[in-house]
Amino acid sequence: MTYNERKNYLLYTSIAFVVGAFLYSILAIFMVLDPSIEQSSFSKVLYFIASILFGGYLIGSALSGILLFITFIKKQSKKTKILAIVFFMFTIQAIIIFGFFATLPYYVYNLFIVRRRRYIIEK
Repeated sequence: MTYNERKNYLLYTSIAFVVGAFLYSILAIFMVLDPSIEQSSFSKVLYFIASILFGGYLIGSALSGILLFITFIKKQSKKTKILAIVFFMFTIQAIIIFGFFATLPYYVYNLFIVRRRRYIIEK
């Protein structure tokens, strides 16, 4: 990936994380304010924070998987692209699973590369 592609990846996944965190915070508010749930205030706050983080990560990792799949599929032959279309259900599952497990390490890696390059350029 080029420097600009890495910066764009960081920007897009960060925005997706914020949007997912916002959407899931709305859902978490309804769960926390539900009077039928008898939990302590501390556990409700922990549930709210966990919902925000996991919701943001879920949306961010889905977008990350899509972005990584796009860069992967561009380099493949026509046969591979056709097979990905024919077996689209497996392709979608692979995108989501790969995105979920690879987002955090790949995000941190790109963050280090972008910051190191920015430091070298500014120096």
